[in-house]
Amino acid sequence: MWLLVAACAACAPALRDVKRELSAADPGRLWLASAESLVRTPDGFRFVAGDPVVVSGELELPSGAGPFPAVILAHGCNGAGNAEAGWATVLREWGYATLVLDSFRGRGLTEVCTNSRTLTGTQRIPDAYGALRILVTHPGIDPRRVALMGFSHGGVLTLGASTVWARETYAPAGRHAFRAFLPFYPSCNTAYPERERVSAPLRIHTGELDDWTPAGPCVRLVEALRASGQDVTITVYPGAHHSFDSIGRSLRRLPNVDNGAGCTFTIGSILGPFPRLSETVRCVRKGATIAWNPDATEQARGNVRAQLAELLR
Repeated sequence: MWLLVAACAACAPALRDVKRELSAADPGRLWLASAESLVRTPDGFRFVAGDPVVVSGELELPSGAGPFPAVILAHGCNGAGNAEAGWATVLREWGYATLVLDSFRGRGLTEVCTNSRTLTGTQRIPDAYGALRILVTHPGIDPRRVALMGFSHGGVLTLGASTVWARETYAPAGRHAFRAFLPFYPSCNTAYPERERVSAPLRIHTGELDDWTPAGPCVRLVEALRASGQDVTITVYPGAHHSFDSIGRSLRRLPNVDNGAGCTFTIGSILGPFPRLSETVRCVRKGATIAWNPDATEQARGNVRAQLAELLR
């Protein structure tokens, strides 16, 4: 796992040119390599392991003396925005280092909301574990206290990253693993065997009125996981839409985004085989609602602060 401090944020370096570990002078815009990658098979219906890819991140430390606990934040389908920036600021105020992970820039992407097959949340799991590998080499980071927090598309990443499968694949014995997972308004509509076992506490946050990644499937997932003894909880915020924590974002309709809220699939593995296009077109629609909810944002911040204090102590 390697990393480079970028001189040009828009110009991804070659994989061979990135550094292998961080120094105290490295906060800021960083280029990093994923822990392998997940690429589609020629038929498009499965994922297989591929070479690492170059992605980027913004590392910032809180004031004071470290080493600090840390939170890696994974953006949604439109790239890093208000939610990630707002959370990163308050997390540092609480004493956590933050690494806002950008899975798009190094891949030449700007968004995947309008074509969800371009890059899935599952395909970003190696990005998060690659970020973890390099982050823990920084002398100002406590490698035993790192959480992953993801939003929407990044919430799907966080759900997948929370599985025992992901830890065993990307953080086997001898490597540092995530201590907690906090997905915000993820899609929970696709069932696969790997999600039945989590590697660390999982704390889901979602909105009651979310019409893009509805709360119901996540509530049912949590009920099933808790029944099997998994350390999982969910908080559903009353009156809250998708992206309820994106400060200043007024209620609006996004007419062109892919919306799989009406889809429910069960697949044999997190790696596929996936539903064929003829199956998904019957349930995927266009359009979703987003809105900032100040009350839900305030409640979520209080909940997350308490959860991190407990889980990263």
